[in-house]
Amino acid sequence: MTAERHAIRHAIYLSVLMVLLGSTAAAATKYVSAHVSTEGIIAVQYFVCTLLCLPRILRPGLRSLRTERLGLHLMRGLVGVVSFYLFYAALGHIPMMDAMMLRQSAPLTVPLVVWLWGRETIPRSAWLPLLVGFVGIAIILRPSPAGLSWWHAGGFLSALGLAISMVATRKLATTEPTVRILFYYCVLSLACVLPFTIGDFSDLAVLDWLAMIYIGAAIYWVLELYTRAYGMAPTAAIAPINYFAVVLAGFWGWLFWNQVPDHWSVLGSVLVITGGLLTLYLARGDGPGQPAAS
Repeated sequence: MTAERHAIRHAIYLSVLMVLLGSTAAAATKYVSAHVSTEGIIAVQYFVCTLLCLPRILRPGLRSLRTERLGLHLMRGLVGVVSFYLFYAALGHIPMMDAMMLRQSAPLTVPLVVWLWGRETIPRSAWLPLLVGFVGIAIILRPSPAGLSWWHAGGFLSALGLAISMVATRKLATTEPTVRILFYYCVLSLACVLPFTIGDFSDLAVLDWLAMIYIGAAIYWVLELYTRAYGMAPTAAIAPINYFAVVLAGFWGWLFWNQVPDHWSVLGSVLVITGGLLTLYLARGDGPGQPAAS
């Protein structure tokens, strides 16, 4: 086995573990959201992530925190908080498979974010995947004469926020090391959400605390595994594994909440996944690696 094939296989293993952790964190969030506010869940998540970041950021000394891009770090933190808030709120009100699929549609919206942010031209080859993917999103959103499913819309807006975070991370990565990006993201996000959690943690059961701590640790390791996997192998080789999260979300939703996806959810998911895979196929000449995003 060549070194390249070995690296790709290792990256696939890391990606599978990443997807498994992410899906269990989503399931834990859906469980605990019945007892704790969304703000409280997010605050504990970022607090745990910050604690896990500290050893790496402090090892070289406080000088490693110096940055000239604090504004962009803060913007990314704000967007990240809003994105997680919308995703977690959606998890509490719609089937897990729908929420996860909408979240996984984030890469489809990246070209639009790049165009709006920097007026970069969207390649012609990107339009077909965008059209297919957005038809799938429209089906999952369930527009009807009675109106839009607003919780589904919130799930899609969380994907749009994630796409903005991805683009911001790529811009930061031109001058900032990954550990500094992750640390500022966690600390600034925690600072943004903490004032809204006063009184949210009284009379919580031990199981609720354990679930929230697990969510924070799982999210941290998802970011770590994402960074390592995408640094080892081309995006096109491992990105499709992310869609396995939708299958796992459907399984957890059926196992714990007796949620069975209807034919519209399945059709919409198939179209979104097709759009994502088309995007990867048409961009298969791109180099490996992209920075972690959350």
